[in-house]
Amino acid sequence: MKNLQLYIGAIVLGVLAVVVGVLYVANVALGYHPTRGYVAIGVGAILVIIGIAGMVASRPKGPA
Repeated sequence: MKNLQLYIGAIVLGVLAVVVGVLYVANVALGYHPTRGYVAIGVGAILVIIGIAGMVASRPKGPA
């Protein structure tokens, strides 16, 4: 169960990073920065992919 919580945390942080990146790129509430927004979107996407892949890989196997 501990690994599942880790992957869910990665997904949550990834989604938050994507939202912050979009806010930077769209110049809403955080101002505009030419690279910070795109880096946040990229890091967020990587975290979401790692979280989903980790959840799928650590899924309990059925009886063999």
